[in-house]
Amino acid sequence: MSVEFDELVPGEFYVLTPEGKLYYPEEFKSDDKNLMNLIEKEALGVKKSYPKSPHIDYMRRLHIAETEPLSDAGHLTFLPKGTLIMDLLMDYALDVVRRIGGLPVKTSIMYDLNIPAISEHAKLFGQRMYKVKPVKREFVLRYAACFGQFAMLKRHYLSAKDLPLKLFEIADSYRYEQRGEVSGLARIRRFYMPDLHILTKDLEEAKDEFFKIFKLIFDEAHKFGWTYYNLYNIVEDFLVDHFNYILKLVKYENKPVLIHVVESGKYYWKINIEFHYMDSQGRPLETATVQIDVGNSKRFDIKYHGEDGVVKYPVILHTAIHGSLERFLYEFLEEAAKMERTGKKPMLPVWLSPTQVRIIPVSANYLDYAYNILMMLRDSNIRVDIDDRDLTLAKKIRNAEKEWIPYIVVVGEKEVKGNTLSVRVRSEGGRERKMTLSELIEHVKTEVKGFPFRGLYYSEFVSKRPEFV
Repeated sequence: MSVEFDELVPGEFYVLTPEGKLYYPEEFKSDDKNLMNLIEKEALGVKKSYPKSPHIDYMRRLHIAETEPLSDAGHLTFLPKGTLIMDLLMDYALDVVRRIGGLPVKTSIMYDLNIPAISEHAKLFGQRMYKVKPVKREFVLRYAACFGQFAMLKRHYLSAKDLPLKLFEIADSYRYEQRGEVSGLARIRRFYMPDLHILTKDLEEAKDEFFKIFKLIFDEAHKFGWTYYNLYNIVEDFLVDHFNYILKLVKYENKPVLIHVVESGKYYWKINIEFHYMDSQGRPLETATVQIDVGNSKRFDIKYHGEDGVVKYPVILHTAIHGSLERFLYEFLEEAAKMERTGKKPMLPVWLSPTQVRIIPVSANYLDYAYNILMMLRDSNIRVDIDDRDLTLAKKIRNAEKEWIPYIVVVGEKEVKGNTLSVRVRSEGGRERKMTLSELIEHVKTEVKGFPFRGLYYSEFVSKRPEFV
């Protein structure tokens, strides 16, 4: 049975369909298991027991990251391959934000809790803060880039022509998650947040910018082949006054969404959408987010000078287009788990694979030839290495497969004489293809077009690398 609009109660959850129908969560039915998993978790409080997330095993087997026993729980150490992946994700997040006019900044990670604006904002975060007390003053480690960017904005003259103004930072952030909830890359206490704040003149401009970011987040998800299921936290007066706008968002999604009605005046924001990714086991996890903030410009005394000469407070959007970098990586690893479940070889996208091409000479006699191929690939901005160890060909291939290397090139007498390469393509199930060097280069470059590039963070020769075990 549908719910009438005037029956909505603050604190309760509802399901809103693209047709504008509202339902109680316990009465809503859908064949979409992912949507029902989100409703059960967020609205109905159903606690499901899931097996250990496969991304944790991948993270260790691929030597991406490991827990740090000398630090607090939920703090990770990234090994060279993992560091390369994280830096590529940073580059990618920055590229996306720069394309929409974001201005990168860097601010402090520690803020004085004796300052009223800091303490008021921190109270809303509750007990999930890391605190530092060097001598007499008490500080909080940031849990997003808000403190630093807001403090900076207060110090500078802003006019209406400067807005909308977009500030971006990869914020080294700290949140004291409950010990039992800490899990791999999905929930940790120290993480990197690609945090974007957009200052707008008023609520109407904020709504326009919000919709642009909303669409961008979906575009990013579609680019990587995954679908978000969303929770809309909406303040009651905003829901009443802007229902048609909310419905516009839901129609764009083209599927039902979960709505949580929040008491007016309780928070500094009017709407806060949490985009949930569904992992390989159907478990929902919030990644991307976007919200309209109407309170912090006054709290931090951020002003702009309007075209009419009147000093005004801007409306601020907070958004993490990809969520934290760790959860962004978690999504890629969970996608690999979905591949494995369907009988495919798990892999990362080629642009994110630490080694994109592995060259395997069948013997030391072909090492010089293999190195000439490496130089050509390297000069084409392709991450390539050579397995020059004294091992059998079969073992070298098995090792490359264990590392999820997208392209494995075998070089021997046949390849030298025929001036071709035998290339095993992981995305094709390891099928061997004959290619010329120029064809391989073109194939890889097509795969990675539009994505950032960095060179190897370790030796080109596998024999010269330390083994992290």
